[in-house]
Amino acid sequence: MKRLSEVFDATLRAVEKGKEEIFNIYETTKAESQRLEKELAFLNIELSDTIKKVDLQYKKEKHMRQKLLEVNKNFQIYNEQQMMDAYAEAKDSQLELKLLQSKELQLRARRDEIERSLKNLEETVKQAENLINQISLAISLLRDGITEISQCFSDDQNKEIALRIMKAQEEERRRVAREVHDGPAQSLANIVLRLEIVEKLLKFDYDKVIEELQDLKCLVRNNLKDIRRIIFDLRPINLDHQGIVDAIRNYIVNYQRTYGISCQILIEGQDKRLTPSVKLALFRLVQEGLTNVAKHAESPKVDLNLVFLEEKVVGKIIDYGKGFDPKEVLENPGEHFGLVGIRERVEMFSGKFSLNSVKGKGTVFEFELPYSK
Repeated sequence: MKRLSEVFDATLRAVEKGKEEIFNIYETTKAESQRLEKELAFLNIELSDTIKKVDLQYKKEKHMRQKLLEVNKNFQIYNEQQMMDAYAEAKDSQLELKLLQSKELQLRARRDEIERSLKNLEETVKQAENLINQISLAISLLRDGITEISQCFSDDQNKEIALRIMKAQEEERRRVAREVHDGPAQSLANIVLRLEIVEKLLKFDYDKVIEELQDLKCLVRNNLKDIRRIIFDLRPINLDHQGIVDAIRNYIVNYQRTYGISCQILIEGQDKRLTPSVKLALFRLVQEGLTNVAKHAESPKVDLNLVFLEEKVVGKIIDYGKGFDPKEVLENPGEHFGLVGIRERVEMFSGKFSLNSVKGKGTVFEFELPYSK
């Protein structure tokens, strides 16, 4: 056991060092990506300005050529100096046009190069994120799982349960990280970028600055909503202070506003004094079931029915979306991993779970959750 512990410790140190190096690569790549995004934004502004100048110079050059033709055609009414001035103006105008066109080509080439680089960097960032997630799972298994499982669990079934719990924890961490990355983190990066653009605009376009600031104010408000939603999903605050029914009703209000799906709730019976674990389990079942509808069902509305009986609560979630093959999804969950999690959560409380769905006719998800088991 001592030798095994030494091997685990050495492996853990090596894996953690690898994670740090990958994270440094991720941070460096992300910083370079953000730098290129800024450069691209300024480049697009400069390119737009250059295109306008090219258009104006083209009209000017065309006018000067027409003037030169007129002078050459009616040379008898112009003196030598006027003819030389017309020729010089036409030549200068043509040269200026060529310079602006050359600048436009260079800016376009640089823009295309940056866009290609950004695409490659984004792919590198995604790969680094995946590696970090995988390494985090490995570290979790080594640090918190392997020795604990060896000491605490004796049979294969309990080992499988412990590994499944750790996997579920990692899935939840990845979900939260993905929501923060895709939501608030992206918005904040966009806000920083646009603020830097506003700094540039202050020098020559005050009205545009006001417009940008108004957009940024709306963006910040939406960002705050996303953060509050993520916090609420992590731990529904109302569960600590209110009954389960009130917490679910408040969640549905946010759900309808977030996803634009009409949700009708029907409660039968009296809200029981549930233990904290059963209360949280019931809330999560409703949350995961409704979220699954929003992500996959393509349903305009959903019905939620909860019946509080003497020994258990019976729930039913009905959608009117595209439906699917339940057997196929539960045996090969793929992106419907949430349904498998719902079933496992119900079974963990010795409850019952059923799923009926017909393609094109919607889905009915039912569960029973005992109070005392």
